[in-house]
Amino acid sequence: MPLDDRERRLDPRIVQVWRVGNGIGALFVLGPPAVFAPLLFGRWGYVITVLAAALALAWIVAWPRAQYRRWRWQLTDLALELRHGVVVRRHQAVPYFRIQQIDVAQGPVDRLLGLATLQVTTASASGSAALPGIPADDAPGIRVELLARAAEAVGEHEGELRDAV
Repeated sequence: MPLDDRERRLDPRIVQVWRVGNGIGALFVLGPPAVFAPLLFGRWGYVITVLAAALALAWIVAWPRAQYRRWRWQLTDLALELRHGVVVRRHQAVPYFRIQQIDVAQGPVDRLLGLATLQVTTASASGSAALPGIPADDAPGIRVELLARAAEAVGEHEGELRDAV
């Protein structure tokens, strides 16, 4: 995968990863009210159960697709830029010279679908940034490219960084 400076999308398989995560979360958060509401509130409890099921269905089916449509990432001359968010839009710019460490993480569903997340740790108050939905085969190459850009950027800012310490 050539890493030019164009804006990129996540791998579409990330939608399935998010759906599984949302499904597990919905089961624990909305499951108990859906089961106990009819016992506690009678007829109104069934209404609560139907509403909880509808909310869970939207959370599992629609929300991950909306997240996917809003996710973009890009390697610019100066930074890794991440744009995401359905309700609250975020634009993170991670300057290469602030990158300290990049980990490749894979949960069980990620491994099953051949995906990985790049966890970028920075030397800033905001901490780190995550780049999910990267094909597992491409993740090591992207990691190496980011580390190379980070090393080059640190070399360009070496005097400034030494003064800041």
